[in-house]
Amino acid sequence: MSDEEKRQGTSPSVEAERVETRDPKRLAHLAANRAIIVKRSLLATALGAAVPVPVMDEYIAGRVRAGLLMRIAQHRNVDLPTSSADLLGDPREGSAVRNATITAITLIALKLAWRKIFALLAAGRGAEEMATNFQFATIFDHYCASMHVGGPIDRQRASELRKAIHGTVDRMEKATLTAIFRDGGRILGRSLLEAPRWVSTRLASLAQRWVSTRGNVSATFDPANDVTAAAGETQWLDRASNAVEERLSILGTDYLAILIEDFEARWAKRASDAAQAAQKSPPKSAGEGHDAN
Repeated sequence: MSDEEKRQGTSPSVEAERVETRDPKRLAHLAANRAIIVKRSLLATALGAAVPVPVMDEYIAGRVRAGLLMRIAQHRNVDLPTSSADLLGDPREGSAVRNATITAITLIALKLAWRKIFALLAAGRGAEEMATNFQFATIFDHYCASMHVGGPIDRQRASELRKAIHGTVDRMEKATLTAIFRDGGRILGRSLLEAPRWVSTRLASLAQRWVSTRGNVSATFDPANDVTAAAGETQWLDRASNAVEERLSILGTDYLAILIEDFEARWAKRASDAAQAAQKSPPKSAGEGHDAN
């Protein structure tokens, strides 16, 4: 920050500079699903934040992420079973979110929280999580489009993917992306404040269904569909996502190249380490092989 900016109490601009990727055609396939990834990245954070109850908020956000990953896999003709999507969408290890029971206090908290949560979104809260959702889903899209070699993504592969993708996302600089999604979140929050009644009605119904089924994933797997199902009721989301996409276009694609290259290197190292470990392992006897089965 310059001396002039310090005297005036202003901060430097976070506007993204246009940059060009080393090979624009290499990443062209990522444009196909970018709109849905942007929308669901915004929505996962917004819907999770709208439920101010521990576990329940993670459940809602995780379901939106899992639903997004299933849509990406379907578009890329990759078989992603529900259990694997569930694991990939879960922000934590283990199954505490899926097995927890939420009481009726969830419904009471829901009725009190709408405007406060939407106001926080309008203030730009949750932007880093939105950026992380975007990065994670973009890497998964690239994996499905260019790296998957066939067969379903079972839970073992899903676990490996989750670890590798988070490894890449965690080390990436995301200040510029966070600034972009902060602006999108503000637009989303202001839009939701304009008409929270139908949103609260849909989410309250979702929460009631989840409570009554004790967290049955099949009953409420993708809450984003519940909120955006009615025709003409997605303008509040379109305004925010269009603003984010416009800023991403200005940013260019070099940030994607860095993201994808790191993941590809990490994934290749995983395969190399597994091969080396297999070579060092003593061969199994016939008896050991039968016992393992």
